[in-house]
Amino acid sequence: RQRAMLRRGIRRVLPGRDRWHALQEYALGETNQEEFRLLRARDSAVSSVVAAHGAAPKTIDWAAWEGKISNKETLQCLKDFHAQQTALLDAVLKEDHVGAVKEQKAGWELFDDAVSSCEKSVEKSQTILRNGARALWISFQNPPVSLLSQSEWLDADQYWQAFVEKHHFYH
Repeated sequence: RQRAMLRRGIRRVLPGRDRWHALQEYALGETNQEEFRLLRARDSAVSSVVAAHGAAPKTIDWAAWEGKISNKETLQCLKDFHAQQTALLDAVLKEDHVGAVKEQKAGWELFDDAVSSCEKSVEKSQTILRNGARALWISFQNPPVSLLSQSEWLDADQYWQAFVEKHHFYH
């Protein structure tokens, strides 16, 4: 009963399955459309199995597992982990999540700071993109290294002269 409540709560929060099914419109090409069709078929098969077994899950028969697992330390670790996870899920189910969300008044400053940080990152990314496009254009407009004359260098361009000489002779 509690696990069913948890599943229903998760379904309300997470986006619906039908929303990702609408992404099939963007599958281009025959192979992509076929893969998406197979994915939807597998999803419907899993959904039907889950719906068919809507009953409460069976409890673990630890006595049966004690006979099957020879390493008792491993079995004890499994039992302890299961008990810990069950206690954690039970504690989560007991909490009033709707009330906690409604009581949340503070913390929006952090959200606003994150939004402004993201906006600054987008601006910086756009600057990097513009500079990269300029660099590509300049690089494309430059003549190939084999056509450069080594006698036309200024003394200040010794670094680039060495670069051109190296690439001209070794590549």
